[in-house]
Amino acid sequence: MTQGDLARRFAALHVKGAPLVLYNIWDAGSAAAVAKAGARALATGSASVAAAQGYKDGQALPLEALLATARRIVETTELPVTVDFEGGYAEAPA
Repeated sequence: MTQGDLARRFAALHVKGAPLVLYNIWDAGSAAAVAKAGARALATGSASVAAAQGYKDGQALPLEALLATARRIVETTELPVTVDFEGGYAEAPA
């Protein structure tokens, strides 16, 4: 399944009157467990991902570690995944 396929699948889950419940996961193991429990999509939370790696929230987790965690998560499931990148790891909006 391509990234575009997953994006379209994720968008299709947003239906007026039928809220999409997103379960926050923090690593590949929690992603697999929540997917197995029947979730239709997954989301990461910045605080939980950082804490699972021993960091505080607020972009303290190195970007490389966040990307590696996100990669392991999406390799674990065929569900759409949204990743909380906080402020995008940018110093300024530009």
